[in-house]
Amino acid sequence: MLDHRWDDYIAEKRDQAMKAFLQTDTLTASDQWPNVKPTLFFANVRNNILYPSRINQGASTNFCGYAAMTHLLLKYHPEIYLQEILSLYRRGNAKLEKRNLDPSEKVKMAAGTLKNKGELDILHADQLWFLTLADQFRGYMNFFDQSYKRGDENKLWASTNYGKFNRMLRHFTEDEIKAVGSDFIRPFKNDYYTYLSEQLRIGVVILYVNSKFLYPHKFFFLRLRAPTHFIVLYDIYRSGDRMEMQYWDYGLRTQQTISRKNLRKLIFGVTTITSPK
Repeated sequence: MLDHRWDDYIAEKRDQAMKAFLQTDTLTASDQWPNVKPTLFFANVRNNILYPSRINQGASTNFCGYAAMTHLLLKYHPEIYLQEILSLYRRGNAKLEKRNLDPSEKVKMAAGTLKNKGELDILHADQLWFLTLADQFRGYMNFFDQSYKRGDENKLWASTNYGKFNRMLRHFTEDEIKAVGSDFIRPFKNDYYTYLSEQLRIGVVILYVNSKFLYPHKFFFLRLRAPTHFIVLYDIYRSGDRMEMQYWDYGLRTQQTISRKNLRKLIFGVTTITSPK
């Protein structure tokens, strides 16, 4: 799924999804999600299909992992995203490749009501989607908070660890996925730059990172040496004794300069999607 190999594939998939969307009833309110407004929901779905890089988790939420996974789904499999989110909207559930999504009534009542989350406040499709994913996929970090309560989008209920993230990817598609690293131990690679460059040549690369080393000016007060964030790596190259990274994060494609030492400290997990089907 390299960008330069898959431009035509991506455009074709987006066009197919948009044709299906244009044949969709975008006026009828859902009887499953009482607080989701049809106008906001369908405008959000349309823009997600057209502009997959713009999706983000909103302000002050723990939806980062779901946003990263959804960015990939929208870019490479928008038809799957459209099918599943319309099924959730109309029937209240959806059938994936390997499991069903059946969100709780508390989640259905909450979608459309989240406030003070930045742009997410009016993105009712994203609220529905992120809340459903957080409700339906569980990892050890969610063990003590498994039933949604107001405000849980900011807490451990909505958090995503590395194993949970990779399971979500595998549930949504039949793509071949390779993952190295963990929540606690970094991948055993002598040269991260060489390894990442090799992975970019064969597929799409997602990094599980410690944000302290990605945005040190924002996290200078933190001393926790642990991964907290997912980004999608699109390019990396040497610039003298430093590395230039181009990646998707927070709804934007960003460029960052980082030292070799901090690159090693940054990365806890590398997931490569090597063969889309």
